[in-house]
Amino acid sequence: MKKFGIRDLVNAGVFSLLTVMATWCGGMIGFIPVLMPLVPFACGLLSGPVFMLYSTKIDKFGMVFIMGIVFGLVFSMSGHGLIVLPAIIILSLICEVILKRGGYKSVKTARLTYTVFMIFAAANLIPIYFARDAFIQSLIDQDYGAEYAEKLLSVMPTWSFIPVVLVGMLGGYLGCTIGIKILNKHFKKAGMV
Repeated sequence: MKKFGIRDLVNAGVFSLLTVMATWCGGMIGFIPVLMPLVPFACGLLSGPVFMLYSTKIDKFGMVFIMGIVFGLVFSMSGHGLIVLPAIIILSLICEVILKRGGYKSVKTARLTYTVFMIFAAANLIPIYFARDAFIQSLIDQDYGAEYAEKLLSVMPTWSFIPVVLVGMLGGYLGCTIGIKILNKHFKKAGMV
């Protein structure tokens, strides 16, 4: 097993933060409540290319795990709930296994890895679906207002949990596919097929 070097830690930190920033950009559409079901899709679509660039730097177990910890900490500390951190840590470990099975040299495996990672959207959505009253109150407390909260919940019925998560995974898949097209020369340079 290869050891972590300073370059690996820097890459993990920088790309984790870039991926979080791209994810947050996608999440901005959630300020329009009727677009909330598309937030996971937009997050995956915008962050997928960043992850694909990061995947050219990954050659050992643990780099996706570091990204997951950064994601979990940032999202937990920014009000997305404490469940996000353990959920993302578990997902990151699953993604590490997937990426390792591809020998860190498979573009398809890297894309699958991030598609699975996008399940983290489920952890962010849990309060909307399973703690609706507390979620509404938190929105009101944050000055979003009752009208925003009611509109958001009207477009996020309880039955839509799994479809919204699947759409988020689709966004991750398509984002990675776009990343593959854009970054083709980087994959060749990194020896990825």
